[in-house]
Amino acid sequence: MVNSKRVMALAKIRSRTTYHKLLKDLKNRGYLQYHPSNNPQIGSLVEMFRFDVCSVQKMNKTHSVSEQVSVQKMVSFNKDNSKHIINSYKQSGPKNEQVVIEYFKKENRGALEAKKFYNFYESIGWKLNGKNPITNWQACAQNWMLKADEIKHDQRSKQPGQNGDNLNTGRNKNYGKPF
Repeated sequence: MVNSKRVMALAKIRSRTTYHKLLKDLKNRGYLQYHPSNNPQIGSLVEMFRFDVCSVQKMNKTHSVSEQVSVQKMVSFNKDNSKHIINSYKQSGPKNEQVVIEYFKKENRGALEAKKFYNFYESIGWKLNGKNPITNWQACAQNWMLKADEIKHDQRSKQPGQNGDNLNTGRNKNYGKPF
């Protein structure tokens, strides 16, 4: 018996449609037998090939159902282990603001820019797009610096030249004179 939510979490599948499509594909290729349950209290039955017994990768009909290992035994799920797996992708944010300032100074950047970077990402929990944790804050800082350079370059190119804006001139003009 398998719990679809647990299997989806282990396989990092978010969509039920994708989950069922993949199970159907594995069934069609002969890697497992899937017997869905219509009762939410009872998990679906999945029979899998024993990879540790035979060299052939397809379902071997010569083994009885009792000889085949259930999915729960093959893919053991321990809540403590799952927390450890999640924590192994721990974000690597800076220890404090001073570390960021020193990094920016090393890159010949100002302390104000470092403080802006630190405060921005600290306010959003050191995550990208609001959901993915930042795993390398130095790479994120490099992107911040590149983007800052692009913005400065764009602002310089948009500044009007010496004769760029003739509407704000101090010259006395005779508007009665035709062009």
